[in-house]
Amino acid sequence: MKIWDPLYECMPREDLEQLQLERLQATVNRVYKSVTCYRKKFDEAGIVPEDIRSLDDLAKLPFTTKEDLRLNYPYGMFAVPLREVVRIHSSSGTTGKPTVVGYTKNDIRMWSNLVARFMTAAGVTRDDVVQIAFGYGMFTGAFGLHYGSETIGASVIPMSAGNTEKQIMIMQDYKTTALVCTPSYALTIASRMEQMGVDPKSLSLKVGLFGSEPW
Repeated sequence: MKIWDPLYECMPREDLEQLQLERLQATVNRVYKSVTCYRKKFDEAGIVPEDIRSLDDLAKLPFTTKEDLRLNYPYGMFAVPLREVVRIHSSSGTTGKPTVVGYTKNDIRMWSNLVARFMTAAGVTRDDVVQIAFGYGMFTGAFGLHYGSETIGASVIPMSAGNTEKQIMIMQDYKTTALVCTPSYALTIASRMEQMGVDPKSLSLKVGLFGSEPW
């Protein structure tokens, strides 16, 4: 497996756990001070940030539920002022109000680096051509894979979802080496290729990154 960020990915276990604890404590302090929902949950559970002294204390923290996100729609869960938020995404809202996510510039940078880490682990390099068939728009996934690919230095084809025959044409003509989409859409593409008489071995594909649905 290839490594994108040796400093963190190869860190000794003791150092990693210390870093995790420091970041957990910083996060707990931040949300307790800045997010009313969390402060109320902590108070109801009889917890203050100073109670988090080890990673085992994670079990003391109350869960964040989808209902919490809905009740605090749209910006109630943000830990920074809206002026610091450079990107807003949300779920489809098919079961009610959508759940909203806001990103600061630092969030975007961190997000890009995290995606670069798992894409590198999967075998993606700067020499790859990455075809992203997640839907672009309010859904957050396509952008994360897009930024991660660019961080690695790969070439990105922002195809978005749908138009399956064109997806296949692009794979053939642009020499796509990595496909990003949902598992079910990968199966749809494979089925359409079979119907079109396209031999999968004729493609340049070597990596598939399939996400969303299993989660």
